[in-house]
Amino acid sequence: MTIDIRVVSVPDIFVDNEVINLGRVRQQEGSVLAGASWSVVGVPAHDALLSTLRFVYGLIGEKLHNYIVWLFIGNSAWQPDTRIVRYRKLWGALAARGMEISNTFDKQEVMCESDGKLKFFGVAQLSELSIRSAAKVIFEERCTYLVALPSSTGPGDFLGIGWSGDLVEDSKFINGLAEYDGLLIKRFGEFDDEERGLVAIGRPELVKLLIS
Repeated sequence: MTIDIRVVSVPDIFVDNEVINLGRVRQQEGSVLAGASWSVVGVPAHDALLSTLRFVYGLIGEKLHNYIVWLFIGNSAWQPDTRIVRYRKLWGALAARGMEISNTFDKQEVMCESDGKLKFFGVAQLSELSIRSAAKVIFEERCTYLVALPSSTGPGDFLGIGWSGDLVEDSKFINGLAEYDGLLIKRFGEFDDEERGLVAIGRPELVKLLIS
C-alpha cells in the first residue's frame, strides 16, 4: 500500500505557522529554529507513525551525512524507590512491559533521585532494523524523542538535562541540542486527529538540507 506523506516546513518556529508554534518556549538569544513536519491523513495512528518514521530515518541517512539517530526515552512520572525498580532501571522495565527495542547499539541511561523517588533517562542508537520496535515505544511512551546528532557528538551530555516529552517544557533541552547541530524529532497527532506524523526542530540550515 502506498501512503502519501505531506511535507510542510517553516523557517522560524517562534512565529505563528502551520507546522508548530513554540511561542511560549524561551528562545535563546540570537538563535532561530526552523521546523518541518511529515504527516499522513486517514491512516491508523500506529501505521502513520511507522510510515513517517521510516521515511524520515531514510532522509537523515541520505541528506545528513555522518549523523546518527538516537532514541531518547525517560520516565514521565517518578517511580517508587524499590529494589525491583533499581534492578530493572529503564531498559529492563520497558522489556518487562513487552517493549524491548531490537537491533540497537550503545544503550546508556542515568538515574535521578528526588524525595525518595526515582526517574530514569536513557538513549539508544537506532538502526534500520530497529525502526518497527522503536515505533511501538514512541507510540506508547509520552517521554520520548528521536534525536539526530553528528557522529562526533555523543548523546551522554544531554542525559543530565532530562526532558518531559513536552516541547514547551523542554526548551532548555531543545536549545542545547541546537547548539550541537542536533535535530529533535517528535510524534504528533492523537487518536482522534485525522492528521498524524512527525515534526522536526533544528537550525534552519539543517532543516533546509533535510527537506531539500
